[in-house]
Order: sequence, then C-alpha cells, then structure tokens
Amino acid sequence: MGTYVTIRGWVEFGDDGQVPLLREIAEAVAAGERHYRGGWTFPAEQPMWRTMAFFAAVGRAGCEDAIREMLQRVAALPAPAEDERVCGLFRVSHEVDGATEWQLRDGGLRCVPTPPGHAYLDA
Repeated sequence: MGTYVTIRGWVEFGDDGQVPLLREIAEAVAAGERHYRGGWTFPAEQPMWRTMAFFAAVGRAGCEDAIREMLQRVAALPAPAEDERVCGLFRVSHEVDGATEWQLRDGGLRCVPTPPGHAYLDA
C-alpha cells in the first residue's frame, strides 16, 4: 500500500504582485512529472491587507521533496519592500517519520520539529 505524507499550509504575501510569481512556480511544478497535481487554492477575494494562498496535498512518501523545493523558491521571491517578504507555515505529517513544520520566513524555508500541542492534527 505504501507510506503517505500529508502537507498543508499557507503562504502570505505583502504585495499582490507576488501572487502571479507563486502561480508560475506552482504551474511549472504541476506540469512536470511529479507525484501530485495542483494543491494550491487562491481565494478570489482577500478580506485583509495581506494576500494569502493555501496548499494541501496527500501523496506517497517522497513527494515532499518536490514540494519543499517549490516552497524554497516561493520563500526566496523578491520582496517589493523590506517588510513585504513572503512568509508562511506548513505542517508535514509523515506516517512513519512523524510531523515537522516548514516555516517560510526571512527569504528561506526552515524545517523544525512540530509543537507537541499540534499532535491532534494527525489523528
């Protein structure tokens, strides 16, 4: 049957001009030979001053490598201003290896242990 990983989270943009760049990255990855397709949701209306995009996918273990690479590219998107860098948070739940958190901040992607209080998300 295989081992699966669930990845879900969001990206916040300080400037609407960054959203098309994420769409380009996501479409290029989806067009390639990957273990998943799509996963991104872009709300039509953003009720706040920051624009957000959401991602969710469940795939066979190993698909997280391609998604991590994509998110590294997203985290490195140029900021229109110093306080408008892309940021985000993703929870990666692996059936065997457990859960980690991927944080998009300061132009990079950090993989850190997930807080114990979030274990209910894996139930």
